[in-house]
Amino acid sequence: KGHIFVTSSALGEVPAAKLPVFSATKHALNGFFYSLQQELLAKKSSVTISIGALGMIFTEEMMGMFKVPDWMMGDLTGCAHGMMETLVTRPRTFTYPKLHPYITRFMWYFQSK
Repeated sequence: KGHIFVTSSALGEVPAAKLPVFSATKHALNGFFYSLQQELLAKKSSVTISIGALGMIFTEEMMGMFKVPDWMMGDLTGCAHGMMETLVTRPRTFTYPKLHPYITRFMWYFQSK
């Protein structure tokens, strides 16, 4: 039995301006591992894959790069705890902060208008 945890990004699901290469590489990473995940499920393999879509994590560097409200960012400890829990529970996906995918989709929708 084995488990693979893939560290990806919310930008692999919703693109962002000024980060096209990063978004593209995360989309490719997600596509590859979601496909591999389906193959392993179809073969009833004992190896499982969790894909982590991480959003903005509160660090000094991140605060300097982006102007976003604090409530949109997660903290390092919470992210690490969630990742460790994922290694035990083995869900197919892991998102941190929990609301980040919805927030980024909402922002993307209104940016495109």
